[in-house]
Amino acid sequence: MKPAGPNARSKEISLERIEKMLLICAELVDRRGPIAQPLLDRLEREYKAAKERGTAVDRIRKLIGAN
Repeated sequence: MKPAGPNARSKEISLERIEKMLLICAELVDRRGPIAQPLLDRLEREYKAAKERGTAVDRIRKLIGAN
């Protein structure tokens, strides 16, 4: 894997994709036990942050409305 350089673009992962990954990780925790729990915890935090952040359009509307 290449390290991200100064010109690397950040690509947002959609909320739907995170939801699917959450379900997969939950199944993994069910099958493998606590060893997989950190993955689920991390995805849960990412999901909550993405929901709070909203879409790009939502963020721009908030920004415009704030000025």
